[in-house]
Amino acid sequence: MMSATSARACGMLQTLEKLNTQSSEDVEQIRYLTSRLQALIRDQEKVRKDVVSKTTNGLHILLATLESSKDTHVSINIVQCFLELLHSGKRASLLVSHGATQILLGMLSSTFQQQPVNDELMKILHQVLAKIGPKDRKFGVKARLSGALSITLGIVRTHTSSFSILLPCLLVLKVYTTNAVNCSHLGKSGAVTTMLKIITICNRKQHHIMKHALDTLSHLVKSKSNSARAVGQGGMALLLSTYAEWHKGDTRNRHITIRKGLLVSLKNITALKTGRKAFIEADGIKILYSAAKEMSEMYVPGKDLESLTTSISVILRKCFPRNRLPVPTIRSCVPFSLPESPTMPKLDLVQAADDVIDESEDGDDDLSSGDEIAKEPQECFEFQGASLTCEADLAGALVEKLATSDQRCLCKDCLQLEIEGECPLYMCKRSLQELQVYNKFFPEMTDFEEIIAQNVDKSELEQDEKSTRIPTPIVIPTGITENAEPQSSFDTSQQNGGKNKLIDVKEHRKNVPNLDQNPSVSEEDTVETNGSKTSSVSDSANSRTTLKGKQHKVKKSTKGSKSPVKIRKLSKSLTHVKHSSPERTCVKSNSCPNASLDFASSMIVSRMTLSSPDKQDKSLENIWNFTDDDANMNVTPEMYAKLEESTKSVLPVSKISFPDIHGHISPPFSEEYSDKQSNIQKSLVFEDIDRLIYPEGIIDRVVYDLDAIMNGDGSTLNSNPMSPKARISNGTANGLKFNSLFECGNLRKAIWVRQHEYDLILNSDVNCNHHHQWFYFEVSNMTPGVPYRFNVINCEKPNSQFNYGMQPVMYSIKEAMQGRPSWKRSGTKICYYRNHFSRSSAATGGQKGKSYFTLSFSITFQDEDDMCYLAYHYPYTYTMLQAHLWKLESNLKELNSIYYKRQTLCQTLGGNSCTLLTITSNPLTLDSDGIQQFRNRPYIFLSARVHPGESNASWVMKGSLKFLLSSHPIAQVLRDTFIFKIVPMLNPDGVINGNHRCSLTGEDLNRRWISPNPEFHPTIYHTKGLLQYLKNIQQQPLVFCDFHGHSRKKNVFMYGCSTTQSYLAEDLNMYQMGDNIEDTSYKTLPRLLGQIAPSFALSNCSFTVDKGKESTARVVVWREIGVLRSYTMESTYCGCDNGPYKGLQINTAMLEEMGQKFCEGLLKLKRASTSKTMLGTQPIYQYILTSSEKEDDSLEETPLSPPPPTPSAADIAVDDEDISLDEDGDESDDEDEDDDITGIPVEGAKSSRNGYS
Repeated sequence: MMSATSARACGMLQTLEKLNTQSSEDVEQIRYLTSRLQALIRDQEKVRKDVVSKTTNGLHILLATLESSKDTHVSINIVQCFLELLHSGKRASLLVSHGATQILLGMLSSTFQQQPVNDELMKILHQVLAKIGPKDRKFGVKARLSGALSITLGIVRTHTSSFSILLPCLLVLKVYTTNAVNCSHLGKSGAVTTMLKIITICNRKQHHIMKHALDTLSHLVKSKSNSARAVGQGGMALLLSTYAEWHKGDTRNRHITIRKGLLVSLKNITALKTGRKAFIEADGIKILYSAAKEMSEMYVPGKDLESLTTSISVILRKCFPRNRLPVPTIRSCVPFSLPESPTMPKLDLVQAADDVIDESEDGDDDLSSGDEIAKEPQECFEFQGASLTCEADLAGALVEKLATSDQRCLCKDCLQLEIEGECPLYMCKRSLQELQVYNKFFPEMTDFEEIIAQNVDKSELEQDEKSTRIPTPIVIPTGITENAEPQSSFDTSQQNGGKNKLIDVKEHRKNVPNLDQNPSVSEEDTVETNGSKTSSVSDSANSRTTLKGKQHKVKKSTKGSKSPVKIRKLSKSLTHVKHSSPERTCVKSNSCPNASLDFASSMIVSRMTLSSPDKQDKSLENIWNFTDDDANMNVTPEMYAKLEESTKSVLPVSKISFPDIHGHISPPFSEEYSDKQSNIQKSLVFEDIDRLIYPEGIIDRVVYDLDAIMNGDGSTLNSNPMSPKARISNGTANGLKFNSLFECGNLRKAIWVRQHEYDLILNSDVNCNHHHQWFYFEVSNMTPGVPYRFNVINCEKPNSQFNYGMQPVMYSIKEAMQGRPSWKRSGTKICYYRNHFSRSSAATGGQKGKSYFTLSFSITFQDEDDMCYLAYHYPYTYTMLQAHLWKLESNLKELNSIYYKRQTLCQTLGGNSCTLLTITSNPLTLDSDGIQQFRNRPYIFLSARVHPGESNASWVMKGSLKFLLSSHPIAQVLRDTFIFKIVPMLNPDGVINGNHRCSLTGEDLNRRWISPNPEFHPTIYHTKGLLQYLKNIQQQPLVFCDFHGHSRKKNVFMYGCSTTQSYLAEDLNMYQMGDNIEDTSYKTLPRLLGQIAPSFALSNCSFTVDKGKESTARVVVWREIGVLRSYTMESTYCGCDNGPYKGLQINTAMLEEMGQKFCEGLLKLKRASTSKTMLGTQPIYQYILTSSEKEDDSLEETPLSPPPPTPSAADIAVDDEDISLDEDGDESDDEDEDDDITGIPVEGAKSSRNGYS
């Protein structure tokens, strides 16, 4: 039942409605009714509810009365009613929905036109507008169209001393400025000047007005034009002095909002170049730094002061004077001159523009990480323009203007066709004759021809083969032996007329072109391209393989002879390949003063002086006696040095690093993510500011300088880390000693900053001026128990996993001497943040200058007189690969069933060999059917390390090779089922010389697959040739996978190719199953790996084909070779955030395990594949499928060799707090799997690594 008061209010509303409809001129009655109604609304909450209810329609009546009335008193009464209604309850949105905004703004305009202006009405109008404005999304537009902007600003300008009316007007003006267009209009009308004036007038009594004026100013100066106006009117100095006053007087921290408002305004103004300049001129760095330092010393708990210091750190970092790196040029200091190419025209290269100080703003778009970042930065050069920042890409520079957008071919013929308009995409193909040279790399296609040619009694042979599996090896071990000869017997046979002996065997071969028995093509055999010799596909004279033994013709079997005897005779005819060890050279580096260093002495240097000479010899003797397979792979240091001698580098390598010789055993314990300290980035920024303000406390001494070493300047201790003084000195007066002159090392300069702090500068990739990420260096002469801070100051990526739990790795020689030769995750106070160094526009290829980033971490060394190695990730060098292969090959004599061949695919630009491996099993039976099945096995093609800094890819490849060449029953089934073609290191030159992403040409080789140049990209050119050869003989690989590493994501995952997710419409016609249904079997392998591999994350996998990735191996093999299952497998540098390894940093055991699990997944893929994807239909092959399935069914029941210790439940427990995502979205930019399938680890997947022999 309605109360008397409510009934009276409703009656008044009805009377007002009648007066409005009758257009009554009884102003007194309307005044009385509105006055009484305003009193009832003020006093009774029940009346307020009735007025806004739908039954009374009170809001509509009041708004209609306000709109039609021209009496000031009536208007005041109704606006007061609205104000009372807004004091309680959420009624602002209700007023907006009834159109109150436009009516009130119209009233504001009409009232301003009346003379004199009623200040009371203007005040309450602004009070109501201040409450309903934030609820109206179009309030700014309505205010601008009604002319209210200038009205409100005019009132503020004329009432700067009348605080009662100034406050509501400032509130409305603050709402106006939330619209960017309004800010521009108000700035032109002098709003910035007015706000600065109000700030100077207000004191602590008017702190509310001060706060709203600062909020309004902070909105206004978001506009660059308004920021310029503020700077031009002395606003920067005013704001800084005001902040200093409020900071000094606010001892009890009661006005933090005022100080924060001042900092927000300063932050917005310093976004402008002139604003930063004015900030520095007004001594803003010292003012804010002093204030922040005082606040940090107050030790007052709470987030308010922390927010202030955070804002100050942002402003100081932004305004820190931009400097160039303290190096002569940002280009690599390691020179390498490119050869002239007969297939490419000569370009006149100009010297790259040196880096200069550049104050231009840079965006966070520097994406150059892994293989699958959305947009790859250009290689920074201008054709027919000012400068080239990458000297190397002669072909790329030529077609930068012609073919960058659509990846046209780079060959000479296709360039001519491009001019004639007749060269469509992907038309650059090699002829059948050109591809025939690659048949030498498929010995499995031609071996056993002698047996097929013999007229053998088939019934007797089948009876023998059913009884036993042939144990005799058809294996060609190619490991280095002590009896290696300097010259191949192939050359000797040619000189002595022995070439005819080889021809005798070849005469019996059918259907396949001639194939020499040596595993590599001779130096005289070259690939013919367009009628001219283009590239050798062989070993060089210095690293040519050696053939021993004599070819024998296989006689026809006599009655009663057994097949094992025949096989033994055949095995005698196979050659034993040995590598010569040429004298090490420094390739094409005329400025290498240390090129002639004696490696015997360098071995002694690498052992290090650890106390007295007597202690050194005793300790070293213990090290040399390591026998653990994982520690040194049974390779003695002398043997490793011999292997290393054949490694050719551009960098003046002067020693072998200790970890390379004595190996690495993955620690038996798990390593969790590093805990990031709160406010660590802020404190580091303040320390950088302290350097600028107080330079007298900085040592600033260069203690390692690769530039000086390359120039032959060894006159000072600082520039020559190999000086005897540096090795003898054990005191701390000279600080730490650095060195990176070993294989895979990367450190350009070390600067001693403070007593225990060093700035480090990484070297660019050879022939390039960027790609700074990989580091690997030696440090000695440390004091134990003291935390040393290292700052890598020229990182490029805008974010890093170092901010999310990742640590660098460290290797201690003393720990290795004590029986713990391991790389371990180390470092505290790790932070990755933007610094004050920047690259110029010229250095970035015409883009705006980009800032560098600092990786800062602290290391506390435990032992005195120790020598430690620090690296970005677990190093895996080219020589380590050779040693690992040597170890695996030395064990092959125990495995009679393995068919293994190691060949040199080609020579790199630096003169190093690119290895090609063939792994399968011998034929099950030595008859036509058995050999035919042997040749018809599906191919699996694997490659790795196209990006040198992605050493994790090599550890995964090591796990795969170790498993495939083991005696494990699953490995045996894999060899029986597939033929593996493996290129374990696609970029040996980059790996050897410590590059992060490029080859010696300064190019990313994984962007050259569409049309590789045989001179500049030989490994890619010939690897693609192998795949084209397989396509030509209609034996495309069942799976192609390129192993990579990813620096800004966790877990191991895959990128594949989907026709429906490709940017190119023509791809929809590929791999169709009819009726426009896509063949989605490419998802099977990632799905299987998600089930069996603990570190694999199916949710991170993506199958999109972007235009920026069309020249990568994955897309080219998918599109041109016709391999549906073409993948890039990315391994994290950091760790895992799901599965059994959640919260753990990845280690080498996990990576090797991933390599093994990948191989196991291939076996499961074979079982899941349809019959049409399986090549060969011979009865013997069906037997293999049956036996393979039997083995595969017992996959999880088959016990492996005793595994290492399994992580405890605490090690793999799920963290309470998940790892936060990257600021730039790197952790959330993956594309979800179409079928929305999550990986389910199998039972027992928690083991850190499965062992195998």
